[in-house]
Amino acid sequence: MSTLPGVRLWMRRLLDDLRSGRSCLCLFPQAGATGVPAAAEALLDELLHELADFVLVPAPGDVVARGDLARPAPPSSPPVQSSLWGGMDPILDYDDGLAAFSTVRTGSTAGAPTPTAGAPAPTAVAPPRAASAAAVQPEEPGVGVDSLADRIVKELGDAGPVESRGCTGIEGLLDRLTTAGGPAATRVIVVRGWEEAAPTAATDLLRRLSATVKAAGLPPGRRPRLLLLSGSTGLPVELPEQIAREDTGVHWWWGALGRLDTATVVAMARPCPSGPAARHQLLEAVAQATVVEVCGPFLDLAARLAVEWDGLPDSLPAQLRRLTAGPVADRSPVPGPRRAEPTAAPPHPNASLRTEWNLGTLDRWEGRLRRRPDGAADHERSVRTRIWLAQNHALLPLLDEAREQFTAVIQARSRISASEFAALYGRRAEMELGAMWRAHLQGHVRLTRAEADRLRTLWRSRNKLAHRTVLDNAALEALIHVLCS
Repeated sequence: MSTLPGVRLWMRRLLDDLRSGRSCLCLFPQAGATGVPAAAEALLDELLHELADFVLVPAPGDVVARGDLARPAPPSSPPVQSSLWGGMDPILDYDDGLAAFSTVRTGSTAGAPTPTAGAPAPTAVAPPRAASAAAVQPEEPGVGVDSLADRIVKELGDAGPVESRGCTGIEGLLDRLTTAGGPAATRVIVVRGWEEAAPTAATDLLRRLSATVKAAGLPPGRRPRLLLLSGSTGLPVELPEQIAREDTGVHWWWGALGRLDTATVVAMARPCPSGPAARHQLLEAVAQATVVEVCGPFLDLAARLAVEWDGLPDSLPAQLRRLTAGPVADRSPVPGPRRAEPTAAPPHPNASLRTEWNLGTLDRWEGRLRRRPDGAADHERSVRTRIWLAQNHALLPLLDEAREQFTAVIQARSRISASEFAALYGRRAEMELGAMWRAHLQGHVRLTRAEADRLRTLWRSRNKLAHRTVLDNAALEALIHVLCS
């Protein structure tokens, strides 16, 4: 996905903002059963590779696991052991820094398990296991060892000024970032919002960091930067507009994909059918153009349709219904009457579009709103319109070329003078296929049976497309046969 041209352009704009000293908020649709935005997950590795120097903030559960492994046991009466060490290796009272590499991820919990009152304290640390819901006590943002700010401080290490090393919470973090110098203070801090227990904890930090950097008067080259990748679930609707300012950029995953991106995915997914080369190439061009036009920015649907569809227009609606049925394939749009799509899409999903965008059923594609095909009866009409658009895009240039070539036949087989012919049907260089067919019916042009059949097929095909009518299987096969002969 990261190699697609639209994705590369989106990433370039984001990286340019970061390199100019701006913090960034990236918002993705919260599609997927896991709650992790699929686009963000796919782009994260590529973004980190491009950044090179960064701090990836661990999830709260990862910090809990490290704390459990390194936390010494509180004093209490030890239970009876069968041996001095109880069959366990001793735990040394120092942190060698290797615990982070042996951590077993336990999930995105908001805090450490709270010991039950009266329960005996363990004498040795058991392997980490998932804590029950009753044992997890969520912490307030910015408070405790598992807060976002303290996790960032821990990842930054001891490179900050001496006076701020003992501080905790957001205040301590901001003091470190704005008073420390050197590369350590300007590394991009990457936060995965879907890993955070409190949805607004990271955005609150982003606000505070922007205000503190502005108050400190730091030049772009010395500014600490925060890159927050998040879904919009749980965030106030007006938050992106409030955060966007000179020192903070907001990047929506909206309109990032274009026709070239979808065409690339479809071309890579389509199998290679057998058949004569010219006929196969033309039929394949129409099929690929149809998948691109019908699926738009929904690349997963485009890839599946490219693989499973036979390329003939009559079977497309039924195939599309099969692919969009069921809980996985795909998410249903919000209930209620379908609204007409405006001619142009806004620069980012506004409040009225946010729910559909968050479900992954709405995006901006080629400057227009595009909704995910769902197989509904009213949407099937839209699908047929897009089939017609694809056929127009793929076949009209070839029909115009065939028309120009047929003017030579008309000139050679005319039974009347050139001036009389031009008065009745127009100049030969500009004559339409319908005028040529009418001249044949009037007997003013002598054509062979094969030439007449060819002209009739070209005229009917051009006439259907001109009247926004889809060429069915038979009409498409006949036209391709004529164009390739």
